Amino acid sequence: MATKDKDSPLDRYEVKEILCMICGALQPAGKHCVNPECASEGKPFARYSCGICNFYDNSPDKAIYHCPFCNVCRSGRGLGIDYRHCMRCNACVSLTDEHHCIPQRLQANCPICHETMFQSTEPLRGLQCGHVMHLNCFTMYMRGGNYTCPLCKKSAEDMTEYFALLDSAIRMQPMPPAYTATTSNIYCQDCGKMGNVSYHFVGLKCQHCGSFNTRELQRVDPNIMASLWQGY
Repeated sequence: MATKDKDSPLDRYEVKEILCMICGALQPAGKHCVNPECASEGKPFARYSCGICNFYDNSPDKAIYHCPFCNVCRSGRGLGIDYRHCMRCNACVSLTDEHHCIPQRLQANCPICHETMFQSTEPLRGLQCGHVMHLNCFTMYMRGGNYTCPLCKKSAEDMTEYFALLDSAIRMQPMPPAYTATTSNIYCQDCGKMGNVSYHFVGLKCQHCGSFNTRELQRVDPNIMASLWQGY
């Protein structure tokens, strides 16, 4: 099948003919060579082949299955074995992972490289919030010191150990007397609740869920407030 130019992606669903790499015979797409004189002697073209996607893979240790809902071939042993298809997300998700539904989450592009994810052959990485990005993009993103989802700003992973380190740092570094009464109004990006907590330069801990993934909305210094009241 001819494409518009050499960089055009192959539409596998439109493939009608294939070329046997052993005998060079052009033939209808199928699982094995139809040329009776071919040296392949009727053996399959590859260990795995899909008549819908016209996809062939001969990797000896790679499990692949075709999802009828995604209508693409994906890595894995199959639906009901190690994956299931979430109709709300319109995506295959692992049976062993905790799943957070986000409608049509794979229809969007990767938030880091902005490349498509639905038919991507690159491994994907699901975040704790449910959003998805390419595994390589996730690795580079986390190496840059980021720990929140670039889309919703929730913690990308389980941050329990890191937050425990921040707790220890706060206990070891008490604030100077001038700041002991200072508080901050915060918004927690993990649980979505607001609160008022003691100010500390290391971090502001949410009193509802214990997360340090918070935004300071306002800092309240009672000494300044008292002086303002005295001026009236």
